[in-house]
Amino acid sequence: MKTKKIVIKSTSGFCPVEYAYSDKLTITANSIAYEYKPYLKSDNSFNVYRKWSYKTTNSTLGLAFEKIAVAVDEILSRDQEAMYCDCGTIDFIVTYEDGNKVVREFGVPADEFAECFKIIREIIPVSEEIPEAIRISEDCDDEDE
Repeated sequence: MKTKKIVIKSTSGFCPVEYAYSDKLTITANSIAYEYKPYLKSDNSFNVYRKWSYKTTNSTLGLAFEKIAVAVDEILSRDQEAMYCDCGTIDFIVTYEDGNKVVREFGVPADEFAECFKIIREIIPVSEEIPEAIRISEDCDDEDE
């Protein structure tokens, strides 16, 4: 089946409420969109609402989408391993051209999907922050420097 749309959602795990969030990254062959929602509305600068979207006719996004679809199909076929108690969830929602939809929820760190998320990072516009849904530990290491 050919993939039409991939949605990756995540939620914060155990953390102070002022850091809690949910987010959603939506990817198609010609678009990418992101929405980040803090749990609490706040004036702080570290946990603010963000929303952006991009559409293009550039074939580069379509080629990347094909690679992402293969990587996500591999993730969907995995056996559920451990569920971490203190980390948030990552949901993969894939819609196929025939209308079928597959949904999987994982309670593991994003690093479990690093290979896939690195492909997705290649299509994130340079003017935007890396979405929390696909942020892996090496992104956090970069922030400490």
